[in-house]
Amino acid sequence: MDDPRRTPAGRRGRPRRVVTAGVRWIFAPLRRAKSWKKRSVTLPRRHIGWLAFYAALVLALPGVGLFADPFAGTRGWASAFSVALAFEGFAILLIQFALVSRLAPISRTFGSDALTRLHRNMALAALVFVAVHPLLLAAGRDWRAWSPFHGSSGMRAGALALWMTVTVIVTSVARGRLRLSYEAWQAVHLVGACVLVGAALVHMLRLGGASQSPQMRWTLGAYAGLFLALLLRYRLIRPLRASRRPWTVVANEDIGGSTRLVRVRPVGHEGFAFAPGQFAWLITGSHPLWAGQHPLSIASSDRRPDDGAIEFSIKALGDWSSTAVPALRPGQRVFVDGPFGAFTPELPPGEALVLVAGGVGIAPMRSMLLSLRDRRDRRRVVLFHAAASFSRVVFRDEIDRLARELDLEVVYVLERPDTDWTGERGFITSDIVRRHLPPRFAEAEYFVCGPVPMMDAVEAILIGLGVPSRRIHSERFQMV
Repeated sequence: MDDPRRTPAGRRGRPRRVVTAGVRWIFAPLRRAKSWKKRSVTLPRRHIGWLAFYAALVLALPGVGLFADPFAGTRGWASAFSVALAFEGFAILLIQFALVSRLAPISRTFGSDALTRLHRNMALAALVFVAVHPLLLAAGRDWRAWSPFHGSSGMRAGALALWMTVTVIVTSVARGRLRLSYEAWQAVHLVGACVLVGAALVHMLRLGGASQSPQMRWTLGAYAGLFLALLLRYRLIRPLRASRRPWTVVANEDIGGSTRLVRVRPVGHEGFAFAPGQFAWLITGSHPLWAGQHPLSIASSDRRPDDGAIEFSIKALGDWSSTAVPALRPGQRVFVDGPFGAFTPELPPGEALVLVAGGVGIAPMRSMLLSLRDRRDRRRVVLFHAAASFSRVVFRDEIDRLARELDLEVVYVLERPDTDWTGERGFITSDIVRRHLPPRFAEAEYFVCGPVPMMDAVEAILIGLGVPSRRIHSERFQMV
């Protein structure tokens, strides 16, 4: 019997399935965003509005190219399709900043985790588009067209844009293997993005072609203006605004487990209100314009003290957290930009919470528990706290006190416990979770934060137990 994939119908169906799978992969992060309904096409209005706006931005550039084609005659399909791919890839790359440029309305709607993963998926999709573009043209026959040192200025700029796109994505995906520090990666990412956008604009405007029409040139100018506005807001306006709202270090305490609890308070201003589970960027250099910025979950209650102070728990995981953070002294000036994220329990009274924390992922959970205590909220809470050993569990005494003040069950899961340990051991498994879930567990809300492999495993466990995906919230500080 013939393979159905080789029949004409099969050949037509397979590309359609590939495209459908690709679209689902790109937008998969948003399916896990806050309030997204499982197995339903009904979305909150704020989601629909933002998604429609994003889709319009992504599709407008190739759309203008289609309807304002300056060529009188017809072109071959390869030429027309390659140009459409180039415009589509360029549009995606131009608005990438919008996903991670700290636009609070978007961050609070979808959450930074979903936006960061969408940013990564869209970057990979854009790379495919801009790489296929030259393959469909002369570059498939003349490999010199791939060189930024050969051909006309327009061709060289196009090759530079392509290779800079590759550089930005490879240094992001393989940052750990390349042993790039967070600060070095940030610099490569920012400079690379600016170079590739500029080179791509030169490529399109110098070569002419589909960009000759006035409509396309105006559209390209609008996209470039949007990119420039987001860049200025991200790298100039927000840092300058933060510099006028300094904070000072109040305390810097070693709380064990290679973790420090840093308390900061605003100087000359009231600070900011936040929801439990949100995060902020801590800037420890002399000025926000050129200092490194690091995203950290806020670890304190949302019922702030009179001085507006907030706390961060910071684990030694890299150069900055291992050297700069321990060196912070009381009275030292720092800067804080926030709050961001949607990793927060905005729930009706009485709805149960299940919190799953690994390592420093306990920070947002501490904020939630302290906030529940200060609100006198007695809802049912189960906390799974995974750690290598009992000595690596941070906030241990405080969590035990909270267990007496709240309706809180604490389940420690230790990977390498002492021989006399009688609690859960190893990694968090389906059996461990099932033993401690509250009644009517499918109606609880779940918050998961910790190492990425642990989070992936726990999310799969919860889905396997029948927890609706819309009730599972996660926060990954995996900015690359």
